[in-house]
Amino acid sequence: YRAKNKCDGVYFDRPVLNFGFSFSFPEKNISGMRWLGKGPYRVWKNRIEGTNYGIWQKDYNNTVTGEYYHQLIYPEFKGYHADLYWATLQSKTTPMTVYSETDGIFFRVFTPEEQRDRESRGISVKEYPAGDLSFLFEIPAVNSQGTGGEASYIKINKGDDGFRMKLWFDFRN
Repeated sequence: YRAKNKCDGVYFDRPVLNFGFSFSFPEKNISGMRWLGKGPYRVWKNRIEGTNYGIWQKDYNNTVTGEYYHQLIYPEFKGYHADLYWATLQSKTTPMTVYSETDGIFFRVFTPEEQRDRESRGISVKEYPAGDLSFLFEIPAVNSQGTGGEASYIKINKGDDGFRMKLWFDFRN
């Protein structure tokens, strides 16, 4: 601050829920994922505690937490994964490995289905970004009593380089 109540930086003009980039990727042939990061469970901004760094492996599943109409398989495959260093999406036809040189990246793997009656109890999950896979600096919180969780207000200072994300992709078998 140069003067009282005067800021030299620039803020995004609205709350940031999903800050990063996404792209489409075929889900139908994915059989599992192996990754180095926090796991083994998916996370939300306010639900990261309890995850640990490690090399994790999980088979593809479409578990819908809170539903009882089919067998639940944990940990859930789809959702946000914290502090990605590398990840391999396993597939016989379209395998992909990504390596992150940027600390603190969240890796969104497809979009989990939500409980069928979720709307009747209030919306607890913010919308996921468009696409199938995402690499994000920021993710939303989840709340069992409504949307809850405050979004971040990201600030870029004058002279900053902004936000840089360096990822390497390998699509070889």
